[in-house]
Amino acid sequence: MGVLSGRKIVILEDEYLIALDAEGILTDLGAEVHIATNLPEAEKLSQMDKVDLALLDVNINGEFSFPVAQKFHERKIPIVFASGYELKARAFPGADLGACIAKPYTPERLRKAVVCALDPDGAGEQT
Repeated sequence: MGVLSGRKIVILEDEYLIALDAEGILTDLGAEVHIATNLPEAEKLSQMDKVDLALLDVNINGEFSFPVAQKFHERKIPIVFASGYELKARAFPGADLGACIAKPYTPERLRKAVVCALDPDGAGEQT
Protein backbone atom coordinates (compact mmCIF):
# COMPACT_ATOMS: atom_id res chain seq x y z
CA MET A 1 0.00 0.00 0.00
CA GLY A 2 1.54 3.32 -1.09
CA VAL A 3 1.68 6.58 0.80
CA LEU A 4 -0.88 8.01 -1.67
CA SER A 5 -3.13 4.96 -1.75
CA GLY A 6 -6.73 5.94 -2.48
CA ARG A 7 -5.80 9.52 -3.47
CA LYS A 8 -7.01 10.98 -6.77
CA ILE A 9 -4.55 13.43 -8.36
CA VAL A 10 -5.01 15.63 -11.43
CA ILE A 11 -1.89 16.48 -13.42
CA LEU A 12 -1.89 19.43 -15.83
CA GLU A 13 1.18 19.15 -18.03
CA ASP A 14 1.65 20.01 -21.72
CA GLU A 15 4.86 17.99 -22.10
CA TYR A 16 3.77 14.38 -22.65
CA LEU A 17 6.94 12.70 -21.33
CA ILE A 18 6.96 14.84 -18.18
CA ALA A 19 3.28 13.99 -17.60
CA LEU A 20 4.04 10.28 -17.99
CA ASP A 21 7.00 10.55 -15.61
CA ALA A 22 4.90 12.27 -12.93
CA GLU A 23 2.08 9.79 -13.49
CA GLY A 24 4.47 6.87 -13.00
CA ILE A 25 5.91 8.31 -9.80
CA LEU A 26 2.47 9.05 -8.32
CA THR A 27 0.99 5.72 -9.44
CA ASP A 28 3.91 3.89 -7.82
CA LEU A 29 2.96 5.71 -4.61
CA GLY A 30 -0.60 4.38 -4.92
CA ALA A 31 -2.41 7.38 -6.41
CA GLU A 32 -5.06 7.32 -9.11
CA VAL A 33 -3.89 9.85 -11.71
CA HIS A 34 -5.82 11.84 -14.32
CA ILE A 35 -3.82 13.83 -16.90
CA ALA A 36 -4.88 17.00 -18.68
CA THR A 37 -2.65 18.39 -21.43
CA ASN A 38 -4.42 21.73 -21.84
CA LEU A 39 -6.39 24.25 -19.78
CA PRO A 40 -9.92 23.24 -20.93
CA GLU A 41 -9.23 19.58 -20.05
CA ALA A 42 -7.90 20.63 -16.64
CA GLU A 43 -10.95 22.81 -16.01
CA LYS A 44 -13.18 19.78 -16.70
CA LEU A 45 -11.13 17.64 -14.33
CA SER A 46 -11.38 20.36 -11.66
CA GLN A 47 -15.08 19.48 -11.40
CA MET A 48 -14.51 15.73 -11.07
CA ASP A 49 -15.76 14.04 -7.91
CA LYS A 50 -13.26 13.49 -5.12
CA VAL A 51 -10.08 15.11 -6.36
CA ASP A 52 -7.47 15.12 -3.62
CA LEU A 53 -4.73 17.23 -5.24
CA ALA A 54 -3.86 19.11 -8.44
CA LEU A 55 -0.30 19.11 -9.81
CA LEU A 56 -0.30 22.05 -12.23
CA ASP A 57 2.43 23.13 -14.60
CA VAL A 58 2.62 26.93 -14.35
CA ASN A 59 3.04 27.48 -18.12
CA ILE A 60 0.77 25.51 -20.44
CA ASN A 61 1.49 26.25 -24.09
CA GLY A 62 2.29 29.89 -23.27
CA GLU A 63 -0.65 30.42 -20.90
CA PHE A 64 -0.59 30.46 -17.11
CA SER A 65 -2.52 27.80 -15.25
CA PHE A 66 -3.63 30.17 -12.47
CA PRO A 67 -7.28 30.47 -13.62
CA VAL A 68 -7.58 26.67 -13.44
CA ALA A 69 -5.77 26.69 -10.10
CA GLN A 70 -8.44 29.04 -8.82
CA LYS A 71 -11.10 26.41 -9.70
CA PHE A 72 -9.32 23.80 -7.60
CA HIS A 73 -8.72 26.33 -4.82
CA GLU A 74 -12.44 27.19 -4.68
CA ARG A 75 -13.11 23.51 -3.95
CA LYS A 76 -10.39 23.52 -1.25
CA ILE A 77 -8.28 21.05 -3.26
CA PRO A 78 -4.55 21.37 -2.50
CA ILE A 79 -2.37 22.53 -5.39
CA VAL A 80 1.26 21.94 -6.23
CA PHE A 81 2.59 24.21 -8.99
CA ALA A 82 5.39 22.86 -11.17
CA SER A 83 7.78 24.79 -13.35
CA GLY A 84 10.98 24.24 -15.28
CA TYR A 85 11.89 27.82 -14.43
CA GLU A 86 13.27 28.98 -11.10
CA LEU A 87 10.37 30.02 -8.91
CA LYS A 88 12.00 32.85 -6.97
CA ALA A 89 10.12 33.67 -3.81
CA ARG A 90 6.92 32.47 -5.42
CA ALA A 91 6.71 35.86 -7.13
CA PHE A 92 4.00 35.09 -9.65
CA PRO A 93 0.25 35.70 -9.75
CA GLY A 94 -1.63 32.96 -7.95
CA ALA A 95 1.41 31.75 -6.03
CA ASP A 96 -0.49 32.00 -2.78
CA LEU A 97 -2.81 29.19 -3.94
CA GLY A 98 -0.36 26.33 -3.50
CA ALA A 99 3.06 24.85 -3.02
CA CYS A 100 5.77 24.84 -5.71
CA ILE A 101 8.13 22.23 -7.15
CA ALA A 102 10.83 22.65 -9.78
CA LYS A 103 11.08 20.33 -12.77
CA PRO A 104 12.51 17.94 -13.65
CA TYR A 105 10.92 15.83 -10.92
CA THR A 106 12.70 13.29 -8.84
CA PRO A 107 10.55 10.64 -7.17
CA GLU A 108 11.54 11.83 -3.70
CA ARG A 109 10.95 15.55 -4.32
CA LEU A 110 7.58 14.92 -5.99
CA ARG A 111 6.51 12.55 -3.21
CA LYS A 112 7.51 15.07 -0.56
CA ALA A 113 5.76 18.00 -2.30
CA VAL A 114 2.53 16.06 -2.75
CA VAL A 115 2.50 14.58 0.75
CA CYS A 116 3.24 18.00 2.29
CA ALA A 117 0.46 19.65 0.25
CA LEU A 118 -2.00 16.98 1.33
CA ASP A 119 -0.92 17.15 4.97
CA PRO A 120 0.71 20.56 5.64
CA ASP A 121 0.99 19.85 9.37
CA GLY A 122 2.95 16.66 8.73
CA ALA A 123 0.77 14.43 10.91
CA GLY A 124 0.42 11.79 8.20
CA GLU A 125 3.96 11.91 6.78
CA GLN A 126 5.35 8.46 6.10
CA THR A 127 8.75 7.58 4.79
